[in-house]
Amino acid sequence: MKQNREDGWLKDLAQRQKAILLVRDRLGCTCPAEIFDHYQVRRIVMGDTPLVQMIMGNRLLLWIVDSARILNPDNAVPVLLKEGMATRDDLGLNRFRLVLVGDYPSYEREWGHLAKELGPRVHLHVLASV
Repeated sequence: MKQNREDGWLKDLAQRQKAILLVRDRLGCTCPAEIFDHYQVRRIVMGDTPLVQMIMGNRLLLWIVDSARILNPDNAVPVLLKEGMATRDDLGLNRFRLVLVGDYPSYEREWGHLAKELGPRVHLHVLASV
């Protein structure tokens, strides 16, 4: 049976060092080191999109989505950004980062402005891999 990307991300990001590499080095987050002492990684489904959710300390909400699973990005990306922001607020966290994984460099150009319009505590990242 083929392992889906989300399961691989769950396994990798459960390792503290890999979580630090992603959040600090790849995403450029400047959160204090202590957020990595208490973080959660789990798989959830938002609408019909499976994703990996990370909650870092009591500060950062991170959603990682396989871009290949987004059937209609014109609708899904804005919804994911708004739902992530609402979830961040419901959990009393400080920042939200949506990470789209895949070879879709145009996503950041096309929808990056949506994250900026939602405020400085919402970020959109596009990575070829996690």
